[in-house]
Amino acid sequence: MSHTAATRCPYDSGEGAMTDPCRDYLRHRDIEPVRWDEDLALWFVTGFREATELLRHPSLSSAWPERGSTPLHAAVGGGDGARTSGLVRKWFMFNDHPSHGRARKLVAPLFSAERVAELRPFVEGVVDELMAAHRESIDVMADLAVPLSGRVICHILGLPPRVAPYLEAWAQDVAAFLIADYLPDVVTRGHTALEDMTVVIDQVLAGEPPAGTGLHLLRDAHRKGEIELQDVWATATFLIYAGFETTSTFIGKAVRSILHTGSWERLSGDGAGRAVEELLRFDTSVQQVARVATDTVEVAGRKISAGDLVLIMLGTANRDAEAFSRPDRLDDRREIRRHLGFGYGAHYCLGAGLARLETQIALDALFAKWSTLRFAEPPRTRSHYGVTVLEHLVVEEAPGA
Repeated sequence: MSHTAATRCPYDSGEGAMTDPCRDYLRHRDIEPVRWDEDLALWFVTGFREATELLRHPSLSSAWPERGSTPLHAAVGGGDGARTSGLVRKWFMFNDHPSHGRARKLVAPLFSAERVAELRPFVEGVVDELMAAHRESIDVMADLAVPLSGRVICHILGLPPRVAPYLEAWAQDVAAFLIADYLPDVVTRGHTALEDMTVVIDQVLAGEPPAGTGLHLLRDAHRKGEIELQDVWATATFLIYAGFETTSTFIGKAVRSILHTGSWERLSGDGAGRAVEELLRFDTSVQQVARVATDTVEVAGRKISAGDLVLIMLGTANRDAEAFSRPDRLDDRREIRRHLGFGYGAHYCLGAGLARLETQIALDALFAKWSTLRFAEPPRTRSHYGVTVLEHLVVEEAPGA
């Protein structure tokens, strides 16, 4: 196969166990790019141009947990319609200017290009250690993506390595909390996960957080009176959740996309770096983000009213044929000016560089170990309160390698 060949998306037929893992959000693609859902009482935005416009629109607020009730959530949080919890509502991803900018600026040095580059030896060491235990097969999620992401974010924040194995369960419970906080058991598990995180955060703060780590930085800001203890907890729990969830998901999706599209041998010859942006576009790690309108917004001939909840479907927008030629094909030579895999605008993912680094190193290690690879069994997914989660991805060396 030539380097310039674009590979057909193998999920289009919808047959067998390998049907498109993106189908849950791609089903919205052929409907209007901006449409109102009467049952959920919210707007779906699926067009790339429209999503890009709304992600940076001044009248769309990220503070949807503060005032983003749907009919399912209206009874949660008392009479004000507030969702999730007070701690989550303080996460800077759910705040607007100026509080968002202040909190983001405080921890931005942890994810600068220089700091990310300095992390390379640590990430490579972890990947080498994880890969060494596997000779002919590996579960990309359980054996590589999950432990790698957990250990890296613990290292950045200054949490002890013993905490890393707990991150997956905490992240799943918090993810459910962000979606289905109308269910009492989800609320209970979400609060418990957040409380467990704050316990380990406090344990580190009670001692001496390693110099240069996130908790060292946050502790110093608290001591100087720049932030409250609640802000320390909020920022640290957010970084634990986002730093683990986004990267572990993307590593798994990237390997799955490469194998599904028959691109393994081609990409293994060239390295992973060039393909990462196309992999991000092809199967987006974060499928959707929410906003709430603070004023009337007109887009694509539709009028979004103040107070309306808006769900911007990043994954669907990244498969928009008006923005990308042959969007359902994985083309590692595609020239991408912009995709929405890490969002857009002021809330562009702070850890994007770190996620790219971890994924590149993981893919390069897999390529180096196995020049040919195949699925040992169909990828196993499960529905997690409406979001499809890649749970197991067992791959093996192909015969004749």
